[in-house]
Amino acid sequence: MKGYPRWFLRALIVAMFLMLATGLLLAPGTLVMRAEYDLPWRLPGAARVYTAMLHAAGGFGLAAFTGSLWSLHMRAGWRRRKHRGSGMFVGSLLVLLCLSAVAIYYLGEEQAGAIAALLHLALGVLLLGPFGWHWARGYRSRH
Repeated sequence: MKGYPRWFLRALIVAMFLMLATGLLLAPGTLVMRAEYDLPWRLPGAARVYTAMLHAAGGFGLAAFTGSLWSLHMRAGWRRRKHRGSGMFVGSLLVLLCLSAVAIYYLGEEQAGAIAALLHLALGVLLLGPFGWHWARGYRSRH
């Protein structure tokens, strides 16, 4: 990606995969605790806490990367009228993920917290499709 350090794209991809991996590991626990599902497996207590810490730290990193993308990549793509639909969808989902993450931490009411957690989980899974679509469209237009 033009205008970014050589390591930027690799670090962005690592951050996205970190969020995906830790989110998938936390998903069964979220479904058990927030949706009262009866699932055969979820992370044990200490592993869940450390995985949640890694997920939250990765989320802060991904938010920083998203801000960096805004300054060059998103604005340049918007001016060139390239991949606006997929980029807007991915950007909107990332913003909604950030907002739902804040809601998980700060909504005191049990039902609202459960809704925020389940929404966060759904948005995270939903992001895979539009991100892949945006990536593939960008890759095809470059090659």
